[in-house]
Amino acid sequence: MKEKGKILLIGAEDEENLAIRYLGAELKNKEYSVKIAPCSNYNQFLEVLNEVKSFDPDIVAVSMAFQSLATMFLELIQKIKNIKKDVHITVGGHFPTFEYEKLLEYESVNSVIRFEGETPISKLVDAVCTHKRLSNIPNLIYKSEEGRIVENYSITEFMDLNQLAFPLRDEKAHTRLGETFATLVTSRGCFHSRCIYCCIGAFHHTKTGLPYALRAPGNVAMEMAELYKQKNVRLFQFHDDNFLLPSKEDSYNRLKSLKKYLIEEGVELEDIALLIKTRPDGIDEEILLILEELGTVGVFLGVENASNTGLKLLARATSIDEINNSLKLLENFNMGVTFNLLMFHPRATLEEINENIYFMNRNINLAFDFGRAEIVAGSPLERLVKRDGLLRGQWPQWDYRIKDDAVEKMFRVNVHTFYRENSHYPELSHRMIALSYRSGLIQRFYPGKKAQKLKNQTIDLIRKCNRFTLDCLLNIYSMLPETEIEENISSLAQEMDAFYGNHTKRVDELTEKMWRFQMVGKKFQDRGVDDYFQNSEILGKIFRI
Repeated sequence: MKEKGKILLIGAEDEENLAIRYLGAELKNKEYSVKIAPCSNYNQFLEVLNEVKSFDPDIVAVSMAFQSLATMFLELIQKIKNIKKDVHITVGGHFPTFEYEKLLEYESVNSVIRFEGETPISKLVDAVCTHKRLSNIPNLIYKSEEGRIVENYSITEFMDLNQLAFPLRDEKAHTRLGETFATLVTSRGCFHSRCIYCCIGAFHHTKTGLPYALRAPGNVAMEMAELYKQKNVRLFQFHDDNFLLPSKEDSYNRLKSLKKYLIEEGVELEDIALLIKTRPDGIDEEILLILEELGTVGVFLGVENASNTGLKLLARATSIDEINNSLKLLENFNMGVTFNLLMFHPRATLEEINENIYFMNRNINLAFDFGRAEIVAGSPLERLVKRDGLLRGQWPQWDYRIKDDAVEKMFRVNVHTFYRENSHYPELSHRMIALSYRSGLIQRFYPGKKAQKLKNQTIDLIRKCNRFTLDCLLNIYSMLPETEIEENISSLAQEMDAFYGNHTKRVDELTEKMWRFQMVGKKFQDRGVDDYFQNSEILGKIFRI
C-alpha cells in the first residue's frame, strides 16, 4: 500500500516536546508516516540532516516556540533546503505566530502555521502530498506561486482537548531527578492572560469565549495511568499555566476528581509524584492537602516580582500579601518550593529592587532565579518598549533599555557578572531548583532519617549559595553611584567564578549522593527492609549517604 505521506517534525527536546508530539499523534491517527528529529543546539544539526536524507520527507515541520533559537532554526532550515530543495517546510509555535511576515521573507520557509497546529498540519500534509490548493487550510499563512503572502482564516474555538490523541512518546520513559519521568499538560491558554511579558493571551486572542480550555480529569488520569502502567512513569511534571483554576473551589473539585479517577485507573497514589506551577493566589490549605495526597513534591510559585508596584506594572493581578501567605502555607508541606523574580523590567525602580532583594533574603532557604522580563513576540511588553522608545538590538534577539538610569546600570552590571558568557550562575541556579524538587521527591518515595539528612544538606547548600548571591547583588548596588567601575566588575566576576564553580561541584556531589541513595533505596524497598536501610549507620557509611 502506498504511503499517504511522510512528515519530519523538528523541535527542541531537552525533554519530550509535547507541542510536536501532539502533532505527531494527530498525523499518526491519519495514517501518515511520522518521525521526530530533536534539535536543541547546533551540535544536533548533523543528526537532523542525516534523518532528512534517510527518511526523505514530503514535509518538514519545525517548532520554533523559543524565540532565542529562531536564528539557529533558520540556519537549519536552509541546510535542509540545500539537501532537499523541493520539500515543503512549515514553521509553527508562539514566535512564528507573531513574526510570520519576517519569517516568510526567507526563501527556505514555505509556510507558517499560526496558533494551534493539530488541524492545520494534517490538512497541510494532505494538500502537499495530493497537490491540492493551500487556501482551505485554517491558521496557515503561505507564499503563493507568484510570491504573494496569503493569509487563510483562523480557527476561533479551542479544540475539544479530550478528543486529542495522547502525544507520541519515546519507547522508553525519560529519567529525571533519578526517577522515570513524563511531562503533561491538562489545559491550553491562560485564565489570566494579561502578564506583560507573556504572549499566551495574544496567542489565543482569536478564540471566542474563555481564554483557556481544560481536559477532563478522567482524560488526564487515563493518560497518567497509561504512562504509569506501560512505561513505569512515577514522576509527572505538569507544564500548565492553568493547573489550578481562578476559583479555589473549582480547583479543589478538579483535583478531587483527578484523585478519584487515578484510583479507578489503578494508579497507586503513594507510588507517584507531581511537579506543578501555580499562581500564589491559587492555593489554600485544602488545595495543598489534596495536592499532597496526589504526591506533589515540587511547586514552582509564580512570584515574578516582590513589590506591589512591580506586580502592578507586570500586570500580575496579585499582591505581596498573597505571595507571603502562600509561602507561609507551603511551609507546612513537604514540597520543594521555588520561584523566579523578574525584578528588572522597563519601569523598574531602585525601591522595587530593594524590595526584591529583601524578599530573597526572607526566603533564603528556597531555590530561586532572578533576571529581567524579556521581550517575547506578541507580548504586551514588546508593544510597551516600542511605544516608549526603549527597544534596542536587532530582530529576533531584541534588547531594551530600562527607563531608570540607575536600574539600567545595575542590570548591565548583572549581565557582565551573573549572566556573562561561561558564568556558572545560570546553570547552578537551575540545578539548585532541581535539587530542591529532588529532596522532596526522595522524602516521598523513600521517607526516613537518611532522606531527611539529604533534605537538610540541600537546604544548607541552597542557603549558602543564596547568601553569596545576595552579597553580590548588594555589592553591585553599592557600585551604582560610581563612574569608574570596570575594575570592580572584573574583581567581582572573578570572585563569583570561584564561588559558583566550587559550589557547582558541591551540587554535583550532592546529586550523585541522591542518585546513589535512590538506587540503593529502591533495592531495600523492594525487599521490604527500607527501614533498616534508613536507620543503619553502617549502610550509610558503606554507600556514603
